[in-house]
Amino acid sequence: MKTNNKTKDTSSSAVSVILPSYNESNNITEAITRIAASVGDQLKEIIVVDDNSPDQTWKVVEDLQLPYVTVMRRMTEKGLSSALDDGIRSASGDKIVWLDCDLGLSPEEIPALIAKLDQYDVAIASRYVKGGKDPRPPLRVFLSVMINFFAAAVLGFGVRDYTSGFCATKREVFDTVSFSRHGFGEYFIDFAYRCQKNNFTITEVPCVYRVRSGGVSKSDGNVWTLLKLGRDYGLRILSLRFKG
Repeated sequence: MKTNNKTKDTSSSAVSVILPSYNESNNITEAITRIAASVGDQLKEIIVVDDNSPDQTWKVVEDLQLPYVTVMRRMTEKGLSSALDDGIRSASGDKIVWLDCDLGLSPEEIPALIAKLDQYDVAIASRYVKGGKDPRPPLRVFLSVMINFFAAAVLGFGVRDYTSGFCATKREVFDTVSFSRHGFGEYFIDFAYRCQKNNFTITEVPCVYRVRSGGVSKSDGNVWTLLKLGRDYGLRILSLRFKG
């Protein structure tokens, strides 16, 4: 991975936080409040990308009338990866952070990720480095561990948590690495692999995944749903390795 030779002082950097949402009206206000408190003066904006949620998550956010919060209400295209891509494309900060807004991943861990960008290009919140934890049901954890081991074995052990979905990145990374608009959690496997391939410096910061408190998650379904996701992830891993 390439060495970061920049000496720019990033202490006053502007941070854009992207929140993809779908039926998160019960969580979104708390998520925004905790993100703003955690990031503090470095926060430039929070961009909520909502896929026209039936529970009107988008309206809950609009009603907050916070000057640093923007709502992108998508009426046609839907999906996690394309929502993130749209949010990142519209962001104006020089550091980009994204995470789910269901509070399964703690906004209080954002500062630790941002701090790592003084030395690295990409900081991933990881359940699979020392200090990280994943207390979800055993089958869910087992499948996640197997997918991540397979990804590391095929794509490289430079990343331990290929399905994290919680990350801080220097904006210039996206000048080189394209962001996939297709699939579900596969987008992060694709992103992490392409960052490695393009020699960006990557670090992983331990995080604790918490049980969801509402919202809609494609990855928290029944056994068949989980197996289908595992198949899709495996196919994406093989495609990246052999087709690039």
